[in-house]
Amino acid sequence: MRLQHPGEGESFLAGAILLLGMLACAAAVAVMGQDGGWDLRNYHWYVPFALLNGRLGVDVLPAFMGPTFHNPLVDVPFYLAAKALGPLWASLGLGLVHGANALPLYVIARRVLPQVGRPMAALLAVIGLAGAMKISLLGATAGDNILSLFALGAIAAFLAVEARGLKALALAGLLAGAGFGLKPVLAPFIIGLTVAVLAFHTFRAGGGRALLVFALAGIAGTVLTGGFWMARLYAEFGNPLMPYFNDVFAAPYVPAHTYSDPGFTAGLPWPRVQLPFLAGIVDHVSAEASFTDWRIPLGYAGALALLAAGLVSREQRATAGFRLCLVVVATLVPWSIVFAIYRYVLAVEMLGPILVTLALLRLIPWRRAAGVAAAVVLIAVVAVTRPPPAERVAFGPDLTGVEVPPIATPERAVVLMAGLTPSAFVIPSFPPTVRFLRFDGFWIDPPEREAGYAREIRRAVAQAGGAVSILFEPGEVARVTDALKAFDPALTIGACRPVRHHLEQPGTNWGSFVLCDVNGPA
Repeated sequence: MRLQHPGEGESFLAGAILLLGMLACAAAVAVMGQDGGWDLRNYHWYVPFALLNGRLGVDVLPAFMGPTFHNPLVDVPFYLAAKALGPLWASLGLGLVHGANALPLYVIARRVLPQVGRPMAALLAVIGLAGAMKISLLGATAGDNILSLFALGAIAAFLAVEARGLKALALAGLLAGAGFGLKPVLAPFIIGLTVAVLAFHTFRAGGGRALLVFALAGIAGTVLTGGFWMARLYAEFGNPLMPYFNDVFAAPYVPAHTYSDPGFTAGLPWPRVQLPFLAGIVDHVSAEASFTDWRIPLGYAGALALLAAGLVSREQRATAGFRLCLVVVATLVPWSIVFAIYRYVLAVEMLGPILVTLALLRLIPWRRAAGVAAAVVLIAVVAVTRPPPAERVAFGPDLTGVEVPPIATPERAVVLMAGLTPSAFVIPSFPPTVRFLRFDGFWIDPPEREAGYAREIRRAVAQAGGAVSILFEPGEVARVTDALKAFDPALTIGACRPVRHHLEQPGTNWGSFVLCDVNGPA
């Protein structure tokens, strides 16, 4: 007869909780529907298609100035899955991957709260999955639920350094760098981890080696996921971060600007470090949509309180919880100053329940009272959580369902793109010989003639021999008419045909498109 180990029951229960949390994320996607959001329409469907079909340089700025050049690697798995399995199963799989954030959350909870036991650590991880922004992004292609896996994994590895040594530090650097290589918006977490590594290793024996290991691993991770794309952008355009910081790289393809997105920082008074107290509570300070979630404000407050306690207690400074709090605060401060976009720190939202519980158990001397307080606060947080509206559509046999109107001469046709409505998602459905050229939009000036992209557009239009049309959203016809006149006064909009698609549903971004003939000199 086999005797059960005392911890086996707890481990089984913890595993069951984590599995149910992950499955619940996939089930939520089935209920919410398919992603139909702005970013999917703009570039998350187009950029993997462009990578796999050699469209870089064929189409010109179809997803506006910045996203056209974003690293497509993070979007390739979903694109391939949707093509092979259909949008439903691809979205369910993506929801399951998003739910996998519970695993590093559980590891972090076990590391900083060993006294609560495995089932409670698993429950804290699952409560982290139930945040407002987290829920709204389940099964969506925005990528923040993927980047959070790298951020949380790096934090979990960093917290294991005392037990695992340099291997854990190398893993932390590798994961953080890999996430950054996929999308540089993970930069605040890089800063947070770097500050923590410097704080805990600079003056220790072997500290120099530890710093070197972390730095080299971070560089290796960045090269692993982003090196190929940076090299390609540099080879084709002369800027490895295209189009960003082109005031430094001076690539001739686009004008010499920084192209930085100020996010929500412009409306906040300096020094902006108050933002984490407001994010999720005050509308429109870190997101366009209204929602309610106390995870980041309470987690930030708890982290600051524990850091303050650590200043007077060497014992407190030696804990994994103190290191976690330092990472979180050192992440949120630069995020507040540079980005101020809530979903970029989605991992901190997920860490909120752990941080709140950690602070209450550390700062309240009576264990039972601390436990009751933590339970009450977490129940209240869950109760008041209100996700932002999610832009979803019903699942269909095809993700976009684009109906391409007849094109007379597709072998030499070019389609001009104008307006502020994201439309690059229609491109994969058109014949591969058709080129799409955006001459108007964010950071794109119709009269531009000197930049390389503008010269390429004008050359393509001249060579099309009259086979030129223009794609836009009908509600923007006045803007598009003015833009076309500024581009070339000899060109006018002619007969139009609708471009129907599956995302043309209430509650999502915009509506139908039209493909119109462009009349004028050949």
